[in-house]
Amino acid sequence: MKALKKGWLTGMAALVTSALMITSCGGGGATETTPTGGRESFQGTNLRVLLKEGYEIQAIQQFKGEFEEATGIKVDLEVYDEPTARQKLVLDSTSGTGTYDITSGSFWNMPEFVSAQWLEPLDEYVSKAKDDWLVMDDIPKGALESMTIDGKLYALPHTIIGGMFFYRADVFQELGIQPPQTTDEILAAAKVIKERRPDLIPFSARGASTFASLGTEIGWSYGYDALLFDKDGNPQANSSEMKKAMADFVTLMKDYGPSDAATLTFTQAGEKFSSGQAAMMFDTSGFGTIFEDAKQSQVAGKIGYTLPTGPSGKKLQWLYNEGLAITAKSKNKNAAWLFLQWRMSRDTTMKELTQLNRTDVPNLNVLQSKEYSDYMASKGLEEFSAALQESWEGTTAEHWPFYPEFTSIGDTFTKEISAAIAGSKSVDDALETAQSELTTIMKNAGHLK
Repeated sequence: MKALKKGWLTGMAALVTSALMITSCGGGGATETTPTGGRESFQGTNLRVLLKEGYEIQAIQQFKGEFEEATGIKVDLEVYDEPTARQKLVLDSTSGTGTYDITSGSFWNMPEFVSAQWLEPLDEYVSKAKDDWLVMDDIPKGALESMTIDGKLYALPHTIIGGMFFYRADVFQELGIQPPQTTDEILAAAKVIKERRPDLIPFSARGASTFASLGTEIGWSYGYDALLFDKDGNPQANSSEMKKAMADFVTLMKDYGPSDAATLTFTQAGEKFSSGQAAMMFDTSGFGTIFEDAKQSQVAGKIGYTLPTGPSGKKLQWLYNEGLAITAKSKNKNAAWLFLQWRMSRDTTMKELTQLNRTDVPNLNVLQSKEYSDYMASKGLEEFSAALQESWEGTTAEHWPFYPEFTSIGDTFTKEISAAIAGSKSVDDALETAQSELTTIMKNAGHLK
């Protein structure tokens, strides 16, 4: 499995290279039929699509009727929080039922999904059944490589994300606080806000005890030069660097976060900020699209952006990539492939920008278009656009645990940090427990002797 991890690190390094390009401008074996046929070939087919919640699926929800009209295919969507969506896929795949035809493929779950043979390789479809909807050169190469394992492509990526720190520029100006550039400055600002604006929650971030919170915690710790694993897979949860990193993070969440900080999912954490309740938030660059949309946010036009560093001088991280994949047990793989192509088409992704206000569409044709530059200028989003590009440039996979056991790794670590945020454990005790349990996970999986 070390070879698998090495391949993924290479792919994510390429994703960084691809981001630079942007800013400067398993499977189930053979398919049931040869992957060919026009858009009308699958009329009457019913596709069941399993998605995790998030802004990147809004285009599917909003425009799927256009796909249905063009193809005669009926699309049924099921949307859940990420842990539930994963559980649904696991149950369907292990039972061999084949209920779902398409699923979200988060990059952090891809090693597990591919190793278990739950996903269909897409290379044959790309070579033999590429509809005019799909222009492969529009998709950043690094994003495609991050969805590629052992030389096979398993998903078309519809999300590329880096880390970002959001703050209420109007509140900071009112209180005379400079935009935070370091973790120490974030802590100092939180103290001032709590004292002088008690009506506001100083800080919001993910704190729930689920693997979906891991990116926040190890992304924060990267700024302290703290890695959850060394290059040989040995856990380092109780290192002095990790203890310092989590002590600061837990302080922000426990002393300056909302009362439900220990249970906040990414949606709930974002709502604290978009509703105007919170003055600062650390999460993904993708939230900028939501926060600057007046239809979804009460703080649009009042936000500032920074990419803070930790004590080590390294920038805080939040790495994420997601795509759509065809399930290995699907009985409608060809129709599912047509849907994936429609989802990544120029028309659909341009509508994401112009109608849904999504500013980080992973389509080079859109990002390099005059429509994009005009849109960002018309919305006064030049500052966000610059921060978004800088975030992509600084993305690294150095801190990420690319193992099929990612879910159990993430659940184990975040459970302990959530307990520390809730006050039921000290940070040191939580990290010692995490160290012991992570070591057991890695040994049982055969990564350690």
